[in-house]
Amino acid sequence: MGEAFDGERAFTHIEKLAAIKRLPGTPGEKQAQEYIKSAGEDIGVPMRTEEFTYSSTPLTVVLPVVCLLLGIVCIIGSLTYLWGTSLSIIPGVVLLVLIYLGFKWSAAFEHFGATGGKRKSLNLLGEIKGGDPKGTIILSAHYDSKSQLMPVVLRAGLYIVGFFTAILLGLALVVVGIMSLAGADAFGSRAGFFVSLFPAVCLMLLVLNFTGNRSAGALDNASGEAVILEAARVLTNEPLENYDVLVASFGCEEVGLCGAINYLLAHEEELKARPTYMLNFDMPFSTGGNIFINTAFELPPRYTSKYLNELARKAASDMGLEIKGLYLPVGAAADHMPWNKHGIEATGFVSAASFIHSSRDSVGKINMDGLQRTGEVTLAVVRSIDQEASPSPGSADRGVMER
Repeated sequence: MGEAFDGERAFTHIEKLAAIKRLPGTPGEKQAQEYIKSAGEDIGVPMRTEEFTYSSTPLTVVLPVVCLLLGIVCIIGSLTYLWGTSLSIIPGVVLLVLIYLGFKWSAAFEHFGATGGKRKSLNLLGEIKGGDPKGTIILSAHYDSKSQLMPVVLRAGLYIVGFFTAILLGLALVVVGIMSLAGADAFGSRAGFFVSLFPAVCLMLLVLNFTGNRSAGALDNASGEAVILEAARVLTNEPLENYDVLVASFGCEEVGLCGAINYLLAHEEELKARPTYMLNFDMPFSTGGNIFINTAFELPPRYTSKYLNELARKAASDMGLEIKGLYLPVGAAADHMPWNKHGIEATGFVSAASFIHSSRDSVGKINMDGLQRTGEVTLAVVRSIDQEASPSPGSADRGVMER
């Protein structure tokens, strides 16, 4: 093949986008949209726009309120333990129910995404026609960025530790309440009371995680945009035979996956009318240059496409690389997740970094080897889908979690 993924070209997209702070609703968001449209013209993939409405309420109000509510229930439960009343069963059960619902966060995102709001944003979409297309391959990324008060490692840690210790607290409250009803004395330890306040502290701290526009968003997620734009350039010069390629730059991911959800709900019928595969890129490589695939999310786990994950692993293996799986039970979301839940073969190239959502997410943190490797693996997966007999659409839930 005459064309190859060019990491230097891709890096230029990162530099241009990282020069723009792109929080939804700010002038920078519109500048990023204009840049992506211009880049699409330059590579021969004109970008049409689809407007959608959204609300920032899930990010700025609902999420803090949920954390506050969970913290209050934890404190009430701790007090019932200290006071020695079997009524501890009530906050224990309420806490477990609320946490279970909290693990279904993607459903909440979809609800708010479908509801919309007063604010407007855009998805930018370019199409590369196949020779005799029988389906569609979607290469997607989000172009917006944000900063938050807390370092992402602290935020993720508070979510994970707060939720799981709250589960333990809920179970303990139910157990000691039942023991009290049976006549046993399992209450009143002051040391136990102070220990039981730990999940409340974690959850209450999350209320203070305010959002801003200080991040250049180089890794999160100018890097994802760079991968799909450079891959699109290659595929424009050498189109697929059996599949169209949709290059999708989604807006408002950082306020609740709004752009991706709106596109999915607006086009679901046509997407399911023929085989559709989605490769989403959200911090698609690490600062060490490693590539990861999101294999599952939520609790109990929802699994991403086993078919696409295996293709990615094989493509990497053929290049002498290893792709590891990441399971994201809580504290992180990405645009491919609602698609997977709707039965579309979807997976996400993701990674973790301590500096994202901060002013430290700069171009200096971009690993050029990781960028090049991700692009090469992406094109190999796309070519493999084009060449292989495809499984039936809608088999996304048949995967097994890879460790």
